[in-house]
Amino acid sequence: MRLTSDLVAQVKLNATDTEPGPMPAGRRPATEADHQGAVRNILASAPARDQMWIFAYGSLIWNPCFDHVERRTGIVRGWHRSFCLGWDRWFRGSEKWPGLMLALNQGGQCKGIVFRLPADGIEENLLELARREIRLIPHSFPARWINVSTAEGSVRPHFRH
Repeated sequence: MRLTSDLVAQVKLNATDTEPGPMPAGRRPATEADHQGAVRNILASAPARDQMWIFAYGSLIWNPCFDHVERRTGIVRGWHRSFCLGWDRWFRGSEKWPGLMLALNQGGQCKGIVFRLPADGIEENLLELARREIRLIPHSFPARWINVSTAEGSVRPHFRH
């Protein structure tokens, strides 16, 4: 089955249906200090600062929130897209209408896009990415370094899992 505009039109939500549920237990909203700390941690563990790549396997493919100077199609082996996060009431739904959210899970492979950040804007672009992707603490997607195979060769980008 493919999602079409006709199917989307069948879903009519009231404004009150879109309110997120209560804050998940043991979590809090992320602060600017949390975002800056995440960027420091990413940079501290980076294999190389001059070649910073981001792997996109979902909405970052068509809506990146950062500047990039190169993009390549790539495949990650050992990870696959999965609805492993279960029902979500904060980012992909509401209390009344929870949604499923994809993440990468171990096993298989995943095709996506790798974006190379500009060398003179790495920290600023990572900060924009952290602001978009890290909304609650503790965060569900710890940063990881992975190998991505591309037609031009392998790169080791960062992704959120």
